Parts: sequence; C-alpha cells; structure tokens
Amino acid sequence: MFFFILVCFVIVIFLLRYNFFRLPKKGLVILLYHSIDNTNHHTSLDKFTISKETFEKHIKFLRKLGYSSIRASDISSFLDNKLYLNYKRVLITFDDGYKNNLEAAKILKKYGFSGLFFISSAYIGKTLDNMQMLDENDIKLLIELGMEIGSHSHFHLKLSELSKNDILENVTRSKEILSQFTNVEDFAYPFGNYSQDVIEVLKKSGFKRAYIIGQSINTTKYNPYVLRRSIIRSSTNYLDLYLILTRGRSRI
Repeated sequence: MFFFILVCFVIVIFLLRYNFFRLPKKGLVILLYHSIDNTNHHTSLDKFTISKETFEKHIKFLRKLGYSSIRASDISSFLDNKLYLNYKRVLITFDDGYKNNLEAAKILKKYGFSGLFFISSAYIGKTLDNMQMLDENDIKLLIELGMEIGSHSHFHLKLSELSKNDILENVTRSKEILSQFTNVEDFAYPFGNYSQDVIEVLKKSGFKRAYIIGQSINTTKYNPYVLRRSIIRSSTNYLDLYLILTRGRSRI
C-alpha cells in the first residue's frame, strides 16, 4: 500500500512539474536561444548556453514533429487568420548577438530553417559577458544565409529604468546602425524589460514588432509589441522542448 501511494505521489509531482496538467494549445511558438557553444565559461550565461550538437538535435526534432520556420513579417497574417490551426510554424530567435550564433545559422540553413537574430549594436565586433560578439562581416554572412536581423537595443540595458531621452537614444542608435545591413523592423527587449514609454518609442522609430520573455504560445489575442517567447536553457531536454511547443512552457 505504501509503495502504491509513493508511486502515485511521484507521478503527480512529475505531472505537475512538467506541466502535463496544461492542455495542448495551438498557436505560434517563438523560441528564445542565446549562446550556442561547446565551452563552459563559468558565467551566468552558461545556464542559457547549449552545444552545437544539442542545437542541431533540437532542429531535427522540430522537423520530425512537422514544424517549419516562419518569417517575422508573416506573424500577423499567421495569427490573424488562425493559420496555426492547420500549419505548424515556429519562430527561432537569438538574443545578444554572440559570434557563435553563426554556427546556429549554418545549422538552420542546413535543415531549411531560418532564424531572427537580435543584436545589441554597441557590442558589434566587441565582447559581452566575456564572449566574442558578431562583427560586421558576421552580420552580413547571417543575412546571406537567409537569416533575419533585429535590434536588441544599443547598450543592452533595462529600458524601462531609463529616461525617455535615453530610451530614444538606445532605440534609434541601434536601428541606425543595424539598418546599414538590412531593413530592421523587429526589437527584443533586453532582459524582457519594457514599459508603455518604450513601446511608444519603438512605434515612432518604425519598429513593427517587439518580443518579451513570456513562456506562452501566441494566438489571435496578441499584441505585436508584446510577442511572447519561450526561453531555452542548457537543461532543456526533448520532453521540455515538446511541452514548450505544445503548452508554451515545460516546467513550473
């Protein structure tokens, strides 16, 4: 009897921890990656870093489940017309602009996927978190590989904590620099931090979409300036990824 109770208890804890109690939901899942690296740097970034091999397994898993990429410019049509009821699409995004993101782009290209890379323009060709960042030639190569580029602000600061002038400077400076490479209409809030003042600046600066960390699936009830992304961690396994794709998040 004790063994039966223990097994039931373990099953309940497992189901609760892995969000199986949430019903599957159709919509647009936006995945958020950071660093694609095989090296442990012993920094806070390590918990958001996965190896190239793991990333490739993720993409192969997505393809096996029937997912394909969506371009950022197609998001509104996909959600407004509820195309997610018949098609499986995923938007794969990367924050900060680490040089190792090039490896991810090559993997995406290999399997017919695309990605949206958000770059903090002040660190182009420099370092951040002791990591080498994308330089100008890298950004050009991303675009040649069929990838999209977005802004992650200029200095990667919590924008809602800045003055309106500093918000404007961070947003417009970034757009000015990145627009030299391609048309830039997408913005990812650093740390997922935003406010109505920030949104207004984005609108006035010509950005059409902006992304937060929301751990949920986007449906017709979406705000183009608060698109929700599900973050991928170093601990994310196949079960986690499946639950993210079907529930928006994997664990409590």
